[in-house]
Amino acid sequence: MKNIALKGIIAVLIVGVSIWLYAYDDASKPGALSSAHEFIGDCEVCHTPWQGAENDACRQCHIFHDPDALKPQIRFHEDGKHCLDCHTEHIGYGADISEVDHTLFHPDLSCTDCHFEAHDGKFGDDCRACHGIDTWEIEGFRHPPFEDRNCHRCHAAPASHHEDGFWDQIIEGHGILLDREDPPDVEECWRCHTTHRWGHLLMEHDL
Repeated sequence: MKNIALKGIIAVLIVGVSIWLYAYDDASKPGALSSAHEFIGDCEVCHTPWQGAENDACRQCHIFHDPDALKPQIRFHEDGKHCLDCHTEHIGYGADISEVDHTLFHPDLSCTDCHFEAHDGKFGDDCRACHGIDTWEIEGFRHPPFEDRNCHRCHAAPASHHEDGFWDQIIEGHGILLDREDPPDVEECWRCHTTHRWGHLLMEHDL
């Protein structure tokens, strides 16, 4: 008897909510459309009743059948299968309706196909070795130890370090410390600089 009563209550609630939604049209309007979609006046252009919006509705206007015509940044749209996983509507007129889910991308797609590569190729193409896909920030970064001596992978030598006159002064005043009489390679930053602070040098001089 309890089960029958519970089912009856549920049925009454469903019928009641359905009548309310039918009578009060504003109850089914979750929010304003973005400026790009404000021209759409009929909900059923995008929504199937009781099912919601579907990818097929997006493809009525957004067609990516010619990948060669797409900008590199949006080439991953060519399959046209995951519109609603990244794009959300009814969040306001001026809202950004795109929130990229990088987990949907093809594994062969390189980060630099879309993102500017800011390291001049010093770290190769595996951006995910340092960066995440949820946030571009690197958490818990620690400077490599001084013993690694790979400073040049991140730090580029200034123009002065490529001039013979600069090294003539260094060698003249600090030849013993450098333990050599010819200019060191500009990638041997560790010969003069510390990792604690780039301005902390291993010797004093008045250049």
